[in-house]
Amino acid sequence: MNKPNVQLKKAKTFVGTDGYGLNAEVWINGIYCMFLIDEGNGGCFDYERQVYNNPKAEQVKVNIKLLEDYIKTLPEKDYGTFKAKVDMDTYLNDIWVAQEEEKLKKKNERRMSKLYQTAIVIGKPNDTKYRYMNFKQPLSNVSQTKLVFYVSKLINEECHDGVKILNTNFKFENGKVVFN
Repeated sequence: MNKPNVQLKKAKTFVGTDGYGLNAEVWINGIYCMFLIDEGNGGCFDYERQVYNNPKAEQVKVNIKLLEDYIKTLPEKDYGTFKAKVDMDTYLNDIWVAQEEEKLKKKNERRMSKLYQTAIVIGKPNDTKYRYMNFKQPLSNVSQTKLVFYVSKLINEECHDGVKILNTNFKFENGKVVFN
């Protein structure tokens, strides 16, 4: 069975009485099919199927059925201490979590790219923790001697146990800093 293309659009989160709530449009294979409502009260999600006065009502029904049939084929999800069958709520929640993680990853990449322009950044790749030495001016304006000194010092003193220079805008080769 083919995996349907499912996206959550216009997602909004809020604090409910028992955790966070979520409202979002559920798009299946490029068609707006349902409005997801999680009131944040500890219960299951509610869904409003978009079939009323909708010229694509039949396609909406077919897409929802495709998604339901696909979810029935999924294996149980392992939570460590127990396993549970995947249902519509679990499946859509996992999609939302993946979308939010991707958004956060892109935001961090933009922030890091901006930081790379004025700072030497060190840390473990794909980790959330890092340190940096900020020159408060573009690194290309810093003298080559000063830059080589600090880069080699950081490599010798800090770059061990998986820690490395994270900058993607320059390379340290043969005792020189070469900008990309």
